[in-house]
Formats: sequence, structure tokens, C-alpha cells
Amino acid sequence: MAEMHAGKKSVLEYLSKNDFVIPMYQRPYTWGEDECEQLWEDIFNFFNENRENQKDEYFLGTAVIYDDKGYQTLIDGQQRTTTLTLLIRALYQKAYTQKSLSSHFISRLASCLWNIDNESGNACYKQEHLRSEVAIDSDNTLLKQILSDELLPYSSDELEERFEKKSKYMQNFLFFIKKSDELAYKFPEDWSKLCITLLDKCVILPIECNGEENALRIFNTLNNRGIPLADSDIFKGIIFGNQPNQESKELFAREWRELEKSLKDSSIDMNFIFTNHMHITRARNNEKDNVVGLGTFYTKKHKEILSSPQTFAEIKELVSYWCEEDSLLSLRAQQYYDILELLPNEYWKYLDSAYYFYNKHKGENFFCDGELEKFLARLIANFLVKLIEKPTIATIKLLTFNAYTSLYQSGELNYNTNTRQILENKELFKAQFLKANSLLKSLLRLDLYLKFKEQRVLTGEIEHIFPKTTNWRASYTGLDEKDTKELIETIGNKMWLEKKLNIKASNGYFDDKKAKYKDSNFLEAQALAKLPQEDWLKDDIIKRNEEIFERLYQFFQENF
Repeated sequence: MAEMHAGKKSVLEYLSKNDFVIPMYQRPYTWGEDECEQLWEDIFNFFNENRENQKDEYFLGTAVIYDDKGYQTLIDGQQRTTTLTLLIRALYQKAYTQKSLSSHFISRLASCLWNIDNESGNACYKQEHLRSEVAIDSDNTLLKQILSDELLPYSSDELEERFEKKSKYMQNFLFFIKKSDELAYKFPEDWSKLCITLLDKCVILPIECNGEENALRIFNTLNNRGIPLADSDIFKGIIFGNQPNQESKELFAREWRELEKSLKDSSIDMNFIFTNHMHITRARNNEKDNVVGLGTFYTKKHKEILSSPQTFAEIKELVSYWCEEDSLLSLRAQQYYDILELLPNEYWKYLDSAYYFYNKHKGENFFCDGELEKFLARLIANFLVKLIEKPTIATIKLLTFNAYTSLYQSGELNYNTNTRQILENKELFKAQFLKANSLLKSLLRLDLYLKFKEQRVLTGEIEHIFPKTTNWRASYTGLDEKDTKELIETIGNKMWLEKKLNIKASNGYFDDKKAKYKDSNFLEAQALAKLPQEDWLKDDIIKRNEEIFERLYQFFQENF
């Protein structure tokens, strides 16, 4: 069987010959009045310019669909299809009350919206041609209400007064009611002619695909204009389709919306959650090979996973873990997570999720007895040491895969790394450490928390203690300006400071900066503010370089 078939259809044929379903994994209906205005103007201008040439057609766009048990599932084109349906429903609202219009004309409009009874020729208002599974909220209830006969008795003014424009469906339906009324008032002889033009001369190119997989592939190939469906949207649809009955589908839809609400104010999304779940699955299956794409992993390599009820339960657990568990963390754990958040990649998060689920499966409390702090300290030590030696993503991938697979195979975290050997050559490691600019923020945070264990987690910026640009005053005599400027960018000349204080401190001299440092909530800044010296010079930077290195080197040795 062919993968796809495409052939242009008039709006009448496209809407009247199909029953459309918008699958749950699609995004909600988003077109507003701007898009509706453009559509109306395009159709009206085409009608106006082609009064004499009835052979011309106006192309409205494409749609990607596939047949699922007699319903055409819309993979692409839901915004346009829904808006055309609302437009024709608004036109039908007026046609229904016009006794001068023929029943045939009214029936043509109706056939785009509902099934038509073969004997009576009347519209079957309970058999609408468009339904949405995107959500089970008031919007969908309102769409069903619009696509029924419930609103037919109301005049335009009554509809405006009775219904608020909170829903995009109602907003756009009322917009087209207004446009229809304006046209009928200004150009009464053109109203029905425009309806005929819309039905017969405006065309859609539906691409009818053989099955969902082909439809999604063709959609992603064609759709380079907007935002393609996220993998998690597709997974949502598959999980939804695997629910055994309508009650469980409705429960799933409600729970999914709650998950999206939980993620709304965070920096993560459902793709992140599924990526973490993928790595947990890899850990369980002892998979150390390169990671395949998220879509391939869930729809081909492990396609059975999305049909398991356990999967959605674990997705909910992951959302809870990444969005709601901070209150259970000790101060030390909060500090360690703050350090990890500054790493240049997210692989540590996948290991963290695997470690959490491993402990949960064993029935152990992830947050107690200092075990979490020990785990995080080891993670930080191994990741930072390896990144200092070789700052590549491949380095971290290998550590992550080794650690989480060993955890599930033997019950112990084994990074299987040469951290010990790296640390044995202290001078070489020190030279690499002082040049690890991509890790500067994480290293500075680690030093801050090791030196000041009571330091709470704050938002800040990097402050150059000896300023990057300055007027070299008399007390700087004897300093080599070039050498000193190289030292300025080393870790010993940098610290954390609140943004506002950093701006105030600016490029001032050390004795001026100290007045700003004393107001900081960063304990390192407070300590520097108490120093009796007026200048911060080359020897101070070198000394602090040594202190920071020795403190972190000891941490690495104790925790690898």
C-alpha cells in the first residue's frame, strides 16, 4: 500500500467527506483574531478579484492526515481546519435564519459541519465532523457547544452578550459572526456568493498517509515553517491510545495537564523528563552504548515501554522529583546541586535520576543519612576531575553510563575512571586546573561551599577582585601590567557577588570595593571586606590560587 496520497480538494469536499480528530499529542488550538482576520481578508479579496473568472482557485494550504477507524487524524493542519470549521459554522448561523436561501444552499454549509440525514436532508447536529482530544476541559466543551444546534436560536448580539471570549474557539467564532454580519449589511447580494466561493473555489491539499508513523514522518519533513511536534507530544498520544477505556483516558488527560502545570514555571519540559526516564531504562538494561534519539528509543528500540502502566507512573514520579523535592534537601545537598547546575552539560542529571529510582526501588530513603551528600560529592569529584583533564562531552557520557549501569548491576557506583591516576600527577593537574575556564563557575562555587559550610545558596555573578580595567595608581609600582592582567583571569582573582553589588563595585580599587563587599550575603565577600589591607595585588592572587587549588584538590582526593 502506498505511504501517502495527495490530491487537492475544495473546502466543501474536504470538510464534508471527512470526520476529523485532533489527537491528544497535538498542541492546543492557538489561532487568534489576527490569523482569522488574515484568512477572512484572503478569501474576500480572492472573491472580489475573481467575480468574472470562475475557473480560478485559491489555495489555503496543506493538511497531513491518516485514517484511524474511519476518522481522519489531523497531524498537520489542525489550526486551519478548525478555523475553517468555525468560519463555516458562523456562516451557517446566519444562513439558518434566512428564509430567502434555498435548503440546498443551507445543506451544503451544514454538510461541512455535521452528517446529513439521507432521507430528510437535515443536519444531524450530534454528529459533528470535528472533535478534539487535545484536552478534556471547558474549551472542548465549548467547541462541542458551538458545533451543535444549541446556539442557533441566538442572534449575533445575544451571542456577544452571552459568551465571553476566553476560549479561542468562542473568540474566533464570534469574530466570524461579526464579519459575516458586516458583509451581509454592506453587500447583501455578495454574502451567499462569498459562501459559494469559499466552498467551491477555495482548496486544501490533504496528504493522506498510510498510518500514524508515516504521517508523522511526512509532517516533520514538510513542516519547516513552525515548531515541529516534540517527542513528548507523540509519546503522550501513544500512552493515551494505550489506555483501556474512556474513563482511564480522561484520567490520563487530567493527570498529564497537571504535569504540564507543574513544569510550567520550571526550566525543564516533558522532553527532559522522558530523557531522564530513557537513561533510567538504559541503566536497568545495562546499556552502555551511544544514546539513540529519544523518538527512536521509545518508538523503535523499546516501543513496548510506552504501553506499560509503570511508565506513566514513573514519568509522574520524575516530574515530582525534579519540581517538588527541594524542601527535603539538607543545606549541603542544596550546595552540591548548585555546583552541578553550573556544569556545561546535563549528564549528571541522568545519573542523579537513576540513583534516585534505584534507591526508591530498594525502599531506601533517598534524602536521609547523608547518603545523598556522599553520592553528590563523588559525582562532583569525578566529573570535575575528568573535565579538568579533558573537557569534552564524550568524557562525561562514559562516566555516566559506567556509573548508572554498575549501580543496577552490582549495587555500587563504579565510574570506572582513571581519576586516581590523574590526581597522582599533582603538578600537571594543577596546571590544567588553573586553565579550566569553562569550569570556573562550578569550581568557584565548590570552593565557596568548602570554605564556608554555612553559606546558603544565592544567585550571583563572577566578580574580579583586582578589576579587569583600572587606572594603575602609585601603589601598583613594580607590578608588570601584562603579567598581572594574565593573573586577573585566574580563579584566585574571582569570587561570587550579587549582581547589584557587582555593578556598584565595578572597576574600583580594593579599598573602595570592600565597602560594597561588606553588604554582600556571600560569606567570602564579607571575609574580604574585613581584610586590613588597602590593595589586592599579585601576591594576593597567587596566594588565593594556591589556597583554592589545595582545598579542591583535597576534596577530589577524598571523594573520587
